[in-house]
Amino acid sequence: MTEIKKFVWGVLGAVVRVLLWLLMAVLALFLLLVAVVLLLVGVLWALLRGQRPAAPVFVGRFRRFTTERVWPGGNRQAGASHHDRAEVVDVEVREVDDGQDAAPPTTRPDRPPGLEDRRS
Repeated sequence: MTEIKKFVWGVLGAVVRVLLWLLMAVLALFLLLVAVVLLLVGVLWALLRGQRPAAPVFVGRFRRFTTERVWPGGNRQAGASHHDRAEVVDVEVREVDDGQDAAPPTTRPDRPPGLEDRRS
């Protein structure tokens, strides 16, 4: 009698395991389907509003880390030479009046005469 019990419990255990695996597979496929549908809805919504669909934040970070060869928490010396160089900025210096006693100019000095500023 004990051998029959062991056999029945073994068969029932196998059936339950197969059913649980099938349930997990169906749930995983359902969640994958939901994710794809939401992704498509997001892309269509962005295109309808006239915007370009943006990649998620972690994708952008991954791209940046792979191009710079610097990983967070990793070796800081690998990308240190890139950040140690000083940036040189070429600027044009202009003196700006406070504008209290002078009328605003109608033309900008860097534009040819005849083009007016359009201020709202």
